[in-house]
Formats: sequence, C-alpha cells, structure tokens
Amino acid sequence: MNIAICGANGFIGSRLAEAFGKRGDTVVPLGRALFSDRQRSRLEQLIRPCEVVVNVAGAPIDKRWTTAYKQTLYASRVGVTRRLVEAINSSGATRLFISASAVGIYPHVGCYDEGAMQQGHGFLARLCAAWEHEARQLRGDVRLAVTRFGVVLAPHGGAFARLARMGRLKTEAVIGNGWQPLSWIDREDLVRAMIFLTENGQLSGTFNFTAPERLTQKEFMREVARHYGALLLPVPGFAVKMFYGEASQFLLQGQCAVPARLTEAGFEFLTPDLDTFLRRLGGA
Repeated sequence: MNIAICGANGFIGSRLAEAFGKRGDTVVPLGRALFSDRQRSRLEQLIRPCEVVVNVAGAPIDKRWTTAYKQTLYASRVGVTRRLVEAINSSGATRLFISASAVGIYPHVGCYDEGAMQQGHGFLARLCAAWEHEARQLRGDVRLAVTRFGVVLAPHGGAFARLARMGRLKTEAVIGNGWQPLSWIDREDLVRAMIFLTENGQLSGTFNFTAPERLTQKEFMREVARHYGALLLPVPGFAVKMFYGEASQFLLQGQCAVPARLTEAGFEFLTPDLDTFLRRLGGA
C-alpha cells in the first residue's frame, strides 16, 4: 500500500513510518513546507496515489500557551488537517484517513469511552474539538478514524525521557495533589493500533488510543519512582501555574479515557499496564 504520513519525522510518525516500511508499504512523508498555499497542488499530487493518509502532526502541547503559541498549536493541528482533507477530497485513491486527536477533548472529571458526548472546557478541549471537526469534513466515501491519544510513552524520547532522567537522579515529582487522571499508551501499541485500523476495513469513527489501565498522576509517578528507586517529591500546583500559565491545566487536570472500541474490535495490548512497560525497560 501507499501510505502518506504527515508528521513522519516526529516522535510518533518516525516509528509509524518504520513499521509500515517493514510491512512492505511505500511511505510518502508529507513535510511542513507542503502546507503553504503555493504547495497546494504538490500536496494533492503526493496524496493522489495513496490509499491511506495518516496525520500525526502537531506542535508540542507542553509549552507556555502564549497568544502566539496558541496560534501555532491551531495551525499545526487544525490548519494542517484542513489542508489534508481538501487534498484527499480532490483525489481518488485514498480510502482511509487516520487523524490524530487527544483525550484532552474530554472533561477532567469522570472516565470516558468513545461513546461519551461530553466535552471538556478550556483551550485544550476546544483545540481538540476544532481539530476533529476539520477531519470530519472528509468526503463520505473515505473511511475516517479519529484517534484520541493519551500521553505516549517510549523508552527514549517523548514525555518518558524526562521522567527517566529525573529517575536516574533519584527524584520524581507528583504534580499538584496528584489525583488528576493520567491516560497513556505505549508507542508500540499505538503503532500496532494504527496498523490494526488499516487492516480492518469495517472500523471507522472515534477510537481512544490509551492503555486499559486507569491511573492517577500520583499512582503513575509512584510506580516510576519505585522502578528507579527514586524519592517522590511534591510540586505545588501554584508553582506549576506560575511556570506554565494557562498550559498548567494540561498537567494539573488530566483526563481518564478507556479504549473501549479497540478492545471490542479484538485489539490486544502488549502493554496493558505501566508495570509491564517498566519491566520491559530492564534495570534503572
């Protein structure tokens, strides 16, 4: 298959491109420069022969949300998705569009599967809703899968790389009261779930890409600290708010999301819980 990937050089996209390549697919990377007005026809040309288009692009969310950076977050998610959908709608070969989103669309109180209609409040929920709205402008004969990611873990890179550095220094942090839910997924399971969607043509709609295990931030960090033999230290919420401003909601609230539709479809997680992930790391 010909598979176009937007964000193919990123933390998730690079591993996804590698996995599709090993499967024998032809990967077509869609770089950032293709999303300017001048490159519209070139983007359409690259997408035209691709049966699958995957969008995992997006500027990092864990930075201070200034007015300018909010615009960057919108452009890298909403704007890019809009251009991809326009290109797919004008082409003929694409049969599946997988568009990333995030569990940040859910409220921070309660636990949600894909059937939930509730939407959270604040910038992050609005960003995710706008992101998904653009994906749903896809023409009707193309299968759409909207994949809501939890925090993506891998031994190297991403959020866990910072935790590993702190662990080797024998300190880990509980943020605020620590009771905020933390939904996560092993990057290998995320990639496997993406491939699962390409191989199961009856699957469409929204999918939570999260591990089945439900943890609070405190429970998560307690397990990480135990793995590294580290001391667990509290970081007061006011300090996080001073440093991150409005973006502190990303760390102080969190969402609980369960992968009901993947599980019902028969997908089996290789890393269903954090203990499995940490044991696979080996020694500290």
